[in-house]
Amino acid sequence: MLVSNGLRLLLFYTAFFSLAVFAGGFTSENIRLSFDSSARISHNPDGNHNAGVYALGLDLHKVFSNDSGDIGTLVFQPYFTRLDNVATPAFFFDDGNDLELIWRIANFNYKVLNNGRLNLKIGHFELPFGLEQNLDTNGTLRQYTFSDRGLKADWGFSVNGSGKLLDYELAFTRGSGNQIKDSGNPYIFSGRLGTPSHHNFIFGGSWLYGEVLGKSGTVRREKLGLDMAYYYHQYEWLFELSAGSNDRQKTRNVLTEVSWRDASEQFHGYVQFMRQAIRSDRWQFAQNWILGGRWLPDNYWDLSVQYAYQDNNISPKKDTKLLTAQIRYRF
Repeated sequence: MLVSNGLRLLLFYTAFFSLAVFAGGFTSENIRLSFDSSARISHNPDGNHNAGVYALGLDLHKVFSNDSGDIGTLVFQPYFTRLDNVATPAFFFDDGNDLELIWRIANFNYKVLNNGRLNLKIGHFELPFGLEQNLDTNGTLRQYTFSDRGLKADWGFSVNGSGKLLDYELAFTRGSGNQIKDSGNPYIFSGRLGTPSHHNFIFGGSWLYGEVLGKSGTVRREKLGLDMAYYYHQYEWLFELSAGSNDRQKTRNVLTEVSWRDASEQFHGYVQFMRQAIRSDRWQFAQNWILGGRWLPDNYWDLSVQYAYQDNNISPKKDTKLLTAQIRYRF
C-alpha cells in the first residue's frame, strides 16, 4: 500500500511539474533532466554483516525566465529507495528491509529581487545549518553532521539570498522530514549567515530550534554552530563545531576534513574526523575516522568507496568498522 501511494504521489508531482515547466509564457530552455540510479553495499567485518541500499530517481533542474530575466529555479528529485538488511534505517523507513519514495530535494526558489539578494523557497530542501548549506552530499557516501540534528531535509519555506558580503537563509519547516506529518506537532526554525560561498575562505554561523519528529515521537533540539571552509589550489579544508541539546541531553560535535582533487577533478580523496559528545549525568564520547575516495570517469558513472571506524563510548558501547562501496549511473 505504501509503495502504491508513493507511486501515485510521484506520478502526480511529475505531471504537475512537467506542466509547469512547459506552461505557456515560459521557455523550455535552461532545463536539465536525468535519471539517477545507484547501488550501495556495506560490510561490517566484525559482525560479518552486509547491507544494501538501492535507489532510482529523477533529477530535474529548471530555471524559469522571461524577457525581464530569471523568475526562479525548480529542483525536483524524487527517488524510490530500497533497503536490504540495513541495521539502523532512518525513522521514515518501516525497517531495514523496506521500499520508500524519498524526496531528496523538491522545491521552487522564487527570485523576489533580480539581483539575487532576496528569494522565497517553498518545498522540500536541506535545512540551512553548517557545511550542508554549501556542499551537496545527497546520494553520496561523504556525509557530515546532520544525524545529530535528526533531519537532513524538510518541507517548508525559507527566505534566502546572497550579496557581496553575506549569504543567508532563514527557514521554517514542518520538522517531519521525508513526509509531511503533524504527529506531536513538530516544527523547526533554522538558519545560517555566512560569507559568500564562491570565496576561497568561507565562514558561517547557524542555529536550529524546534521539535523534530523521530521513531519514538518528537525530540526538542536546540543547536548553535560555526563552520569554515578553505580552498587552496586542489586542496580543501572543512571544519564545523556545534553545541546544544537533544531534550535533556547536552551535545557537542566537531568535524574536520582534509581532501584533495586531481587536476581533472575526476578523483576526490578525503580524510574526515568527527567527535560527538553527549551528557546526561556524565559526558560520553564517540569518535569517527573516515577515509574515502570518489572517481568520476565520465559524465555518467560515479564510483565511490569509504572506510569508517568508530570508537564509541556512548551507551550502548560498541566500536564499529564499516566498509562501503557505491556505484552510481546517471542517464
